[in-house]
Amino acid sequence: MNHLLAITMFMKRPEFGVHAENTAAMDWFVIANLGFLFLMFGFFAGCAWMIWRRSTKPESHVKLLMELEEDEAQKPDSKANSAREESAPWERPADWWQK
Repeated sequence: MNHLLAITMFMKRPEFGVHAENTAAMDWFVIANLGFLFLMFGFFAGCAWMIWRRSTKPESHVKLLMELEEDEAQKPDSKANSAREESAPWERPADWWQK
């Protein structure tokens, strides 16, 4: 039984050096900082997840607006066609010099 109690002699706190009066306060300071750090990581991860989710699964009204923009982009440019039709037959097109 004495040999089991001998281990506790090595686990005693030293009287000076390693531990001080404010060791518990320093430990709580580190714990609070780590907690704040993980809270910030969680906040940034949540924001990144929300941005990713909105880009992959947009709401119905946003999806409708995106589809309307795609339809407008696929239609031929009516203004360019009307400008060509309105010009006189002897006029050159606006981009003649690029050819």
